[in-house]
Amino acid sequence: MKIAFVSQPIDTVVPPYQNSVGTCTLGAARKLARYADILVYGLKDNHRSATAHQAESGVNFRFFPSTLRDRMLFDAQNKYASLFHRTTPISTSSWLFPDYGRQVAVDLQHEGCDVIHLQHCSQYAPIIRTLNPKAKIVLHLHAEWFSQIDPAVIAARLQAVDLLTTVGDYVTEKTRRTFPSIARRCETTYNGVDIQEFPRDADYLAGRKRKVKRILYCGAVSPHKGVHVLFEAFALVARQYPDVQLDVVGPLGNYPMEETFDLQDIETIKMVAPFYETHSRALIGPIFHYGRSRKSEYLTYLETTLPLDVAGKVSILGMIPRQEVLDRYYSSDVFAFPPIWNEGFGLPPVEAMAAGLPVVATRSGTIEETVVEGQTGILVEKNHAGELARALLLLVKDDARREALGRAGRRRVLKLFTWSRVAAGMIARYEQLCAGEISQRPRAVAINQKFNS
Repeated sequence: MKIAFVSQPIDTVVPPYQNSVGTCTLGAARKLARYADILVYGLKDNHRSATAHQAESGVNFRFFPSTLRDRMLFDAQNKYASLFHRTTPISTSSWLFPDYGRQVAVDLQHEGCDVIHLQHCSQYAPIIRTLNPKAKIVLHLHAEWFSQIDPAVIAARLQAVDLLTTVGDYVTEKTRRTFPSIARRCETTYNGVDIQEFPRDADYLAGRKRKVKRILYCGAVSPHKGVHVLFEAFALVARQYPDVQLDVVGPLGNYPMEETFDLQDIETIKMVAPFYETHSRALIGPIFHYGRSRKSEYLTYLETTLPLDVAGKVSILGMIPRQEVLDRYYSSDVFAFPPIWNEGFGLPPVEAMAAGLPVVATRSGTIEETVVEGQTGILVEKNHAGELARALLLLVKDDARREALGRAGRRRVLKLFTWSRVAAGMIARYEQLCAGEISQRPRAVAINQKFNS
């Protein structure tokens, strides 16, 4: 079997500076290479070289340079976004690097792939279907679609898709309700972690001896991730437990409001609007500059609102190489993840559990399917700094509970959320598709059962 993954042009697939979808693409591709010939498509501008990763993983990478027209269209969209709120998110826009989509479709025509797996980029499905009529096309959603998308446009694209899979039951069920015509071909495939990156248990003895406890956040430093709520909560924690440090890792810059919130949710939009009032520009604008983070209005807000007596206990690290991220997981005591939007999957909490870290997170989207309240972490209400602070303080103070939650989280990941397990399910589903065996009922990957320690 021959399988192709088509990345969004905003994704960075290979280290050292991967985004979350790129990390998932590489994780799945590496394991699927055991079963099939694997191609991964992406934008060359985001990748300096993939030679070493190709040799190491057995994955064939195909990166195309951006065209002048694509760059001009993208710049035009960003300029428009700085003046007006979009009605169409850029992730679903037909203007998102259309030449890249055509180049991929033409190259796929020559490759003769059995399965073409699109990572969230629904706009390329029609041209890929036209040039590859015999291939099975899978569209993989990594976040929910909001009301500001044009449902007629999406419905037309879905006609080119054989299977729609999403990263969580939360997203799957919403998609089925919104597009009932594809409900029987819409199912859940969770993301995973490469357990080779997390080969050992956490050193809990060293954690007990460590005087200064370290709280870690990994993810975008953007309003939808609730970092402002985390800072407010951390100030409360630090004043009650001074021997504490907060490390913040991830790209700096506002994701577009229309990519992360339903614009019809007036209450939420009013709440986050101050973070977008000044020159609002998408984080994905500087997609050619991963590793060179740019200060955003939101970061300025975070820095200026952090109390002076707490500021010295917070380190904002921006994007750091993958190995450094892994080292941070293992050198921390508690993982905090407080999104105020509905998280698609939330890879960082699962990675933290793989490293044996207890997780404090909000009840947000698929997080409620990955983190088990009271067993692998503590779940709190969104946008509630006091509740978040109490949970963090509880784990910072309690060595035994930190260890119990951390060990249970690692067991859960090893059992349910490894790329080896996910890839085995994916290849089985691909084989069913190629054999014409589309389920009469939606078949979710059954790994969201209650965890038993």
